[in-house]
Amino acid sequence: MKIDPITLEVIRNALQSVAEEMGATLKRTGYSPNIKERKDLSCALFNPRAEMIAQAEHIPVHLGAMISSVEMTVRTFSKDLHPGDAIILNDPYMGGTHLPDITLISPIFYRGEIVGFSANRAHHADVGGMTPGSLPGSSTEIYQEGIIIPPVKLFERGELKEDLLALIVKNVRTPEERAGDIKAQVSANKIGEKRMVELIEKYGRETYLTTMEEILNYSERMMKAQIRRFPKGSFEATDFMDNDGVSDDPVKLQVRVTVEEDSLSFNFTGTDPQREGNINAVSAVTASSTFFTVRAVTDPSIPANSGCYRPIKIFVPEGTVLNAKSPAAVSAANVETSQRIVDLLLRAFAQIIPDRVIAGCQGTMNTLTMGGMDPRTGRPYAYCETIAGGQGARPNADGMDGVHTNMTNTLNTPIEAFEIAYPLLVEQYEFNPSSGGLGQYRGGLGIVRTLKVLDHQAVVSLQSERRRFAPYGLFGGAEGRKGRNYLLQGKRKRPLPPKFTIRLRPGEAIQIETPGGGGYGSLEKRSAGLIEKDLSSGKYKKRTYPEPLALKKG
Repeated sequence: MKIDPITLEVIRNALQSVAEEMGATLKRTGYSPNIKERKDLSCALFNPRAEMIAQAEHIPVHLGAMISSVEMTVRTFSKDLHPGDAIILNDPYMGGTHLPDITLISPIFYRGEIVGFSANRAHHADVGGMTPGSLPGSSTEIYQEGIIIPPVKLFERGELKEDLLALIVKNVRTPEERAGDIKAQVSANKIGEKRMVELIEKYGRETYLTTMEEILNYSERMMKAQIRRFPKGSFEATDFMDNDGVSDDPVKLQVRVTVEEDSLSFNFTGTDPQREGNINAVSAVTASSTFFTVRAVTDPSIPANSGCYRPIKIFVPEGTVLNAKSPAAVSAANVETSQRIVDLLLRAFAQIIPDRVIAGCQGTMNTLTMGGMDPRTGRPYAYCETIAGGQGARPNADGMDGVHTNMTNTLNTPIEAFEIAYPLLVEQYEFNPSSGGLGQYRGGLGIVRTLKVLDHQAVVSLQSERRRFAPYGLFGGAEGRKGRNYLLQGKRKRPLPPKFTIRLRPGEAIQIETPGGGGYGSLEKRSAGLIEKDLSSGKYKKRTYPEPLALKKG
């Protein structure tokens, strides 16, 4: 059956809209600020073979890795799926990312036959483990990081398995919030199912299934066309992570990118063996970071689905920090290692297509978790936040200031919502002046965020990077400023390492200075107008620029 281009585009865009509506449902019905305000969630649709056919523009690290979750679910329940079923999982070694990311997958039936799957992944503010927020700074095995949920049925033939939900929420610090967020995920998948069935009824089953196949083939053809334009050959890059949270030794990441006629291969041989700390990535995270990078340097109009990933080959030696073996700790890989994989790959692509690559972004999500007993309610709370930083300078523009970059696409928690939800005070939240690397185009500024504990003791964990190795500049651009972490005890300001778990007393505060982005091109080429804009806005101090440049007049 042949599908005309107009029908193809109508159905493709309809599927995209369904994924977006799923996300809107999850945001509106979620309980936690992490879902309602920060929007740390992702939604997608899959065909009967577990190939992703549409995704909403949500969290990159979720979406690429979700493919593995659905594949694992289909293999596990291939002969035991029924209308009304819903499978829940968070096990990183079975298609997940890290334990706080809980995935819900629902088969979609039409007249007794599976026609696809709706799926979503949401970051839960706490899933148990050794510290509130379930992202400890020094975990050494996955069992310390929270409850592990293999692919199991949460709903069977439309009936909620109350005992399973009770088991899950009994193992977390904020059970009502977790139950509410899980039920919001159920609602999102039901919307996906309803809308997909409506599309089939409108266009017919045969047209719908044929169109799904052609959508994948179309994306594959578009991606291959982009790759054919690249210079052929092999290109290598190396980067280092600050440490693993246990040892202070740097962690080496290595890749060789090979451009063939219409395919790309990524060989991560040379990367360090898996570490004792929690920066170890499962293969799904490495694949997701690779998929994102390829999309970023090719054509963003290529429909994001499994088809556009077919020309991509990935080899990661087992037992390394980018393909760890269980029970290695993995909580920081989703937020930190994923960012550094993108940095690594963009360094390689800067040799291939320099006009399509930006300088190093902040290279970290600065993932902060805090928790304790809320003195206002006498009940536990758990807070999670990723903190924005500087975007790397672009080939034709400055990097953006204070944004989430690369593998994260979340928002911040607004101060008003934050202080209502938690017994904490935001003392400072501003740009970090002069933190972007200079160049023809400068890197974006990092952020300073200071949070004080009120009337109770709180356990604080931070996963951060680029405190030792600065975000790199490209083609003569300067490095961005490294990030810094501090404990504030009255007038005392004590430096803290990149990854840690500490206990704060009432009145103590944590201060996070996030990295700035790297610069692009020689500073000598920067226009007088852009220099004047930096200085007049107060984003850069006059002494930041060499005197002859600072005195330029536009």
